[in-house]
Amino acid sequence: MKEPMDRSPGPAPRPPRGAADEQPHDALTPAAVGRYLRSAVFGHRIFYYPTIGSTNERALELAAGGEPEGALVLAEEQTEGRGRRERKWSSRARAGIYTSLILRPAIAASKAPLFTFMAAVSIADALGELCGLPARIKWPNDVLVERRKIAGVLGEVRGSDPEVREMVVGMGVNINQTVEEFPSEIHALATSVRIETGASAGRAPILAGLLEGFERRYARLLRDGPATLLAEWESLSALPRGHAVAVEGPSGLVEGTIAGVDEEGALLLTGARGRPFRVPFGEIVKAFPS
Repeated sequence: MKEPMDRSPGPAPRPPRGAADEQPHDALTPAAVGRYLRSAVFGHRIFYYPTIGSTNERALELAAGGEPEGALVLAEEQTEGRGRRERKWSSRARAGIYTSLILRPAIAASKAPLFTFMAAVSIADALGELCGLPARIKWPNDVLVERRKIAGVLGEVRGSDPEVREMVVGMGVNINQTVEEFPSEIHALATSVRIETGASAGRAPILAGLLEGFERRYARLLRDGPATLLAEWESLSALPRGHAVAVEGPSGLVEGTIAGVDEEGALLLTGARGRPFRVPFGEIVKAFPS
C-alpha cells in the first residue's frame, strides 16, 4: 500500500460553496478538499490513497494507533469496499467519494448507530443543497433518490466496551458514475449525481459540505442529545410513520407499520393488534403499498 498524503490545517482562500471550477475527474486530494473545507476539525487531517483495499480498515488501524478524532481516510478507488451486511460496495476510480472518518465520542455503545444516522442525514443534506437532489433515507442509513441508492454508510466499532471510545464511519457516495459503470446486477438499484442530474459534479465541494454538516450535528448531539438529529432523520425518511414494512432483523423477518425510531436508532414498529415492538438493527426488505 502506498504511503498517504497527509495535510495539516492551514489558511487558504475558499471559493464559494458549490463553485464549479473543479473538473469532475480531478483527483480528490487533500488540497482539493481544503479549498472548500469549512469545518473546524473534521477533514483537516487526511490520509489520501490513489488505491486502497478498504478505507474503513485503514481508518480502524489508524484509530487503534491513536489517530485523533476528525482524521479522514480518503481514496480514489477501493478494491475491497464493503457496505452493511458484508455486501461489496462498487468503488470505481475517481467516480465517487470513498472515505472513512475517525470519531471518539465517549458515548454509550448502544447509541453508536446514531452516528451512522448522522452520516446519512449529512449526505442527504449536502446532496440537496449542492446538487438539488431530493435525497431520502431508508432505515437505517441508505441514502436514496427515487428509490435508488446513491450513498451508503458503514459504522464500525472494534471491541465490546460499554462505551464507544473510538469509532469509524465509512461513507460511499456515487457522484459521476454512469449506469453502465455499475455492476449489471445493480443497474436498477443504484444511481449517482450524474445519472440524476444529467451532468458531472465536482466531488470536493460535496465532501466538504457533508463534513461540515457532520461536524455541526456531531457537536450538537454530544452537547444537547439526539432529539434534533432524530427529527432531521425522520423528516428525510423515505417511508413515513404508518407505512407497512417487512424487516429482516435479529429475530428474523417481521412485519409492522413504522412508528418512528428511538434514541438508539432502533426502528419502532406497531404489529398485529397494535402491539409495539422495536428492531435494534437490520434492514427493511419490503415496503407494502400504502
